[in-house]
Amino acid sequence: MVILWVVRTIALVMLLGRVVQGWQARRAALTADARGQSHVRSHTCKPGCPACQAEAHKAECPPRPAPRVKKKAGRPRHVKTDRRYCPNKRCSYYGWVGLGNIVANGHPNSGPWRQLQCTVCGKYFAESTGTIFYRSSLSPDPLSRIIAALAEGVDIRATARIFGVDPNTVKSCLIRAAEHMDAVSSYLIHDLHLTQVQVDELWALVQSWGEELGTMPNVQRRQRWVWAAMDPISKLLLGTVVGDRSLVYAQLLIHAVVLTLAPGVMPLFLSDQLAHYAMALLTHFGHWVEVPRRSNRGPHPKPRWEPLPQLNYAQVVKRRVQGRVVEVTQRIVFGSAEAVAAALSKVGHQINTAFIERVNLTLRAHIPALARKVLSFAKTPVGLAQQVSLSRTYYNFCLPHLSLRILLPEPIPTKGDGSPKLWQARTPAMAASITDHIWTVQELLLFPVPPWRQEVSG
Repeated sequence: MVILWVVRTIALVMLLGRVVQGWQARRAALTADARGQSHVRSHTCKPGCPACQAEAHKAECPPRPAPRVKKKAGRPRHVKTDRRYCPNKRCSYYGWVGLGNIVANGHPNSGPWRQLQCTVCGKYFAESTGTIFYRSSLSPDPLSRIIAALAEGVDIRATARIFGVDPNTVKSCLIRAAEHMDAVSSYLIHDLHLTQVQVDELWALVQSWGEELGTMPNVQRRQRWVWAAMDPISKLLLGTVVGDRSLVYAQLLIHAVVLTLAPGVMPLFLSDQLAHYAMALLTHFGHWVEVPRRSNRGPHPKPRWEPLPQLNYAQVVKRRVQGRVVEVTQRIVFGSAEAVAAALSKVGHQINTAFIERVNLTLRAHIPALARKVLSFAKTPVGLAQQVSLSRTYYNFCLPHLSLRILLPEPIPTKGDGSPKLWQARTPAMAASITDHIWTVQELLLFPVPPWRQEVSG
């Protein structure tokens, strides 16, 4: 009995020692966070970003050719072809828009699409070339309605039952539409002058079959995260990334935000207490700093990669007890409290992530795979990313936001005895001065994305 009592006492002492060590380590980590996360402030080497490394090998665009001189003889053309470009890669005008080399020649065989011609190389091509409408078995209107239903939150099989088509047809439309929508967003959303950006990650459940995981044909489930960034002023959704909760995907999200900003613009970043955001911001908004020598002997100290003085980043720290938030505090990671307060005072905001969390609700309503307590799980992470890309472009260009409406200078009368129209509806893209009207789904799907960025009238 004495031996058993001694063994139990030793085991209890060892257990208490481990608990005390864990508590001390956690206290040290919280102390380091309270000091401003000094462990991410400087590095002897620049943190790597996979997207930045991939862009280092991008090909440069060719020189812009001279615009074509319009002929004064003949009937003037009324069809606007400023957004169209020649698809012939051998043509010297390939990929360039607004140069006057594209003309319209009517509707061949009374079809729905016009026939276009490049006056330089003489190539004829349909108006639907390079879109999901090209050689599609579905008519333009039903196909646009299918994509609109998917963007509004109807799952694939329900959409197939509504429009009387095969689910595989709807899936193929989703794949092609998501790829095109992602290209349209990347092309149109750029050179933004933002003052604030909020980032957050949204949990999602992905249902993957066993054949993809190399296991038995039983259904396996795994979790993924939808990373999102938005502008609280215009409600514009700047970028989305689907992946696990790691530093790699935080780097990809911040890289997507950097691509939308104008050169030299450095907004205030707000997020939760996830440590990966600080490292990702340090990667894209850092510079080399020479460290002075402390003595005349020994090698020179290596330069340090530190955040730029203009970088401001704050976190919202939530303390939970048994899954419930009991305390919310704010923490300045990069920059000063005065600079953060000055950036927030211009719009009357405080340090919070309320706007991006509200966008999470919108994403759950428009993406079937993100809704709660439903059967429409995403089968693969790629399928989830396609739904997110489609919903992001639809949210920015086609979905009016109630808080963005503006009062009309004069009421517009309506037909009959109805009340006059007092407000002008606006989308996030209109609030961000990217476009001047609410786009339709068919207009988005027909937008030809040039191979390199150019000025395109909205």
